[in-house]
Amino acid sequence: MEYLKKLFERLATGNPTGDIENKPRFRVFLPGIILGVVLLIAVGSVTIALVLRRQGRDIFSPNQSQIQVYFFNPSEGRLQPEWRPRPYGYQPDWISAAIGHLRLPPNSNRLSSTWPNINPLIGVEETPFLLDFHMDESTLVADFYNSYLEMPPLQEALFRSAFTLTMVGLPFIDEVKIRVNDNEWVESAATIANSPGLSATHIINTQLALYFINETGEGLVREYYSAVEIEAPRRVQVALERLIEGAETEGAFSAIPPETRILAVIPVDETLSMYVNLSGDFLRVSGAPAQTQLMIAAIVNTVLENSPPLTRQVFFLIDSSREQLPGIDDFTIGFEYDETVMLGFVPEYVYEEEATE
Repeated sequence: MEYLKKLFERLATGNPTGDIENKPRFRVFLPGIILGVVLLIAVGSVTIALVLRRQGRDIFSPNQSQIQVYFFNPSEGRLQPEWRPRPYGYQPDWISAAIGHLRLPPNSNRLSSTWPNINPLIGVEETPFLLDFHMDESTLVADFYNSYLEMPPLQEALFRSAFTLTMVGLPFIDEVKIRVNDNEWVESAATIANSPGLSATHIINTQLALYFINETGEGLVREYYSAVEIEAPRRVQVALERLIEGAETEGAFSAIPPETRILAVIPVDETLSMYVNLSGDFLRVSGAPAQTQLMIAAIVNTVLENSPPLTRQVFFLIDSSREQLPGIDDFTIGFEYDETVMLGFVPEYVYEEEATE
């Protein structure tokens, strides 16, 4: 026992052999050894952290409580962000959350999603679109199915821009690489800002303007809807069909009988006119003469707003024949755009930005 006690005392003093001359020498090297061990641990920790980051396994906790998700504003012809709660977890969790928000309809009825093939009622993707994604340092690489190439050029430009702006808003992404087989686009916030696909000349006809009667029956209000996927010859037809369906927000309604069908929309360039052929169900319209006149003004303004620029008047046909409509003095004449009945816009739902941390 006495021997072990002395051995421990020698070890504690840094002189296990009991050699007095060696004792100071060991103490000289002891701080260097400790510093080396500390440096080795620090370098190892940094290396492990970098490896985990490259593999997308590190947890981010930036000082932001929300992320910005970009949608298309057809009334202004530009992309506009909405705020969403900040995701938690690893890099793939952040990316998946942002993609999920892009695939869902926006909160504001003034905006529309640029994600193609989405059922707007339930937010479900109807055809395969996004194949996979991964991080390459600070670049998000997103692989898409061939259905990506089926988008019209303008819709593709808007989608690519909305996707890129949303992703580069995440704290660990600097640019986005979109790949479809041999096709590849590399985008950043700077390239999107200078993209000719987002200029006013390219997106001037990306919206449908619909006119509805306000809830008090005093005049007309206007709603906008995206027309990115609608071919120009069908704009008026689609606008009238949506007008018959009615407004999507409170504070407006359509007085057109819901059974009414659009039989034909016929432009006549020589007279700068548009003929609208409606089914006989349209004659079932009910209401005071003033409301009937507002309904006609809503149809006419909707047709002319979504027609070629030179169109000046609208003629009505009922089952391909000229008919009179109760409440209208002469329903066989050409009707022009009426600004006097306009009141403004339907109030939109506003998604309020939450306070950031």
